Amino acid sequence: MKLQTVLTYSTRGDAEVGRVVLDAGGVRALVMADDEGGLNPGFYRDYGVRLVVDGDDLASARVLLGIIVLDPQIVAAVRQHARFCTPNEACGLLALDASGAVRMVYCCTNTDESPRLFTIDPEEHFRAMGHAESNGWEIAGAFHSHPDAEARPSRTDIDRWADPTWIHLIVGSKGEVRGYRMVDGSVDELNVEVHG
Repeated sequence: MKLQTVLTYSTRGDAEVGRVVLDAGGVRALVMADDEGGLNPGFYRDYGVRLVVDGDDLASARVLLGIIVLDPQIVAAVRQHARFCTPNEACGLLALDASGAVRMVYCCTNTDESPRLFTIDPEEHFRAMGHAESNGWEIAGAFHSHPDAEARPSRTDIDRWADPTWIHLIVGSKGEVRGYRMVDGSVDELNVEVHG
């Protein structure tokens, strides 16, 4: 068994809540802290409290905790495409690997050519699917930009949400990147982690 850190918390209580969420979802998790066996909780500030799982359960744990892992190059590509497409909305697809990390961003054409709507070009969608599958990835998300608004889903975004299992990134007018998933009609914001 190879332990992997899912998330690092600043308090043991928050880590224990995360452990309960994972346990309820069928993923065994451990809370690990460098706190001298509980005698020095002040060390949390310096080292954090880690929530760890078996490496084989890392992808499931990220999904249960609502975590999206993004490489800085992915974030840069999404922001650059948003700038390039201004004043219209930019759009594209995201390929995820088995661990739940975004491995590739496919910048696509917005066939609506609109600052308020987007539709991904179907031929580009098909080509992206083929490329992702040839690398063992899965198209499991999309992104778009809001050229003159915050990185929050609009009413139109919610009404047109294609797949509730997908993650969706939105790039706001100031370049902020936030992630969402819609489950049973409600929009849940995800924890976006940038590292790589």
